[in-house]
Amino acid sequence: MLFDNPAGNEKLSTMEVGKVVMPGDVLLDISSLQNSNEKIIFGPGMRREDDKILALKCGILKKNQSKIYYIDNHQMRYVPNRGENVIGIVLKKGSDEALVDIGSSEPAVIDLLSFEGATKRNKPALKIGDVLYAKILTACKDTDPELVCVNSYGKSVGFGVVPPEGYVLNVPLEYCRRLLLPNSLILKKLGTVIPYEIAIGVNGRIWVRSNTTERTLVVVQALSVLEYASSNEIDMMCDQISTAHVK
Repeated sequence: MLFDNPAGNEKLSTMEVGKVVMPGDVLLDISSLQNSNEKIIFGPGMRREDDKILALKCGILKKNQSKIYYIDNHQMRYVPNRGENVIGIVLKKGSDEALVDIGSSEPAVIDLLSFEGATKRNKPALKIGDVLYAKILTACKDTDPELVCVNSYGKSVGFGVVPPEGYVLNVPLEYCRRLLLPNSLILKKLGTVIPYEIAIGVNGRIWVRSNTTERTLVVVQALSVLEYASSNEIDMMCDQISTAHVK
């Protein structure tokens, strides 16, 4: 359980998901887990100091489907973390690699062989401005983040250059994480009134495409205004789209 420890003589052995935390709060005393078989994985917003896990920013303590704990808050600047899916924009292409803007303080690097079917003689013809849906392979403070567009079996599984007809929308990081939840009402209900394709990066970018430019812009507008909408407001927006915009 996560709680204040002003006396400093009680060990925090578990964490309470959904608790509001502040920078410097002790989230867990690792020494309390010495006789435990519990496996805990820490994600963004935390750091280890001696035998304690501390919060680096204010926000809400959460745990995703992979059982990774992280601190969620309203921010636009993305800090890369290994294994996360992101949407990037190609800034520069060399003979062997390309630089990609993923919204972090430094651009990421992607090897041109990190695409399905790529060989030394057959590399992808990336262009400046191309939009990539990729996974972060490595991320640490001493080197630039590295991206890949394949899984561990060398398959693209949806990664790669997205079609140019789509639209890239920038939103808060927390909004992207909510949209990625299996029970996201926004995506489910939008899909019942308008056909669309979507790729969501946890770096605060969303790529959207429908079968016409007008419908694409309708989906973009809906995603922009429904960030804090209730279930009733989502229903109202979908009804408006169904009757006024989609023929």
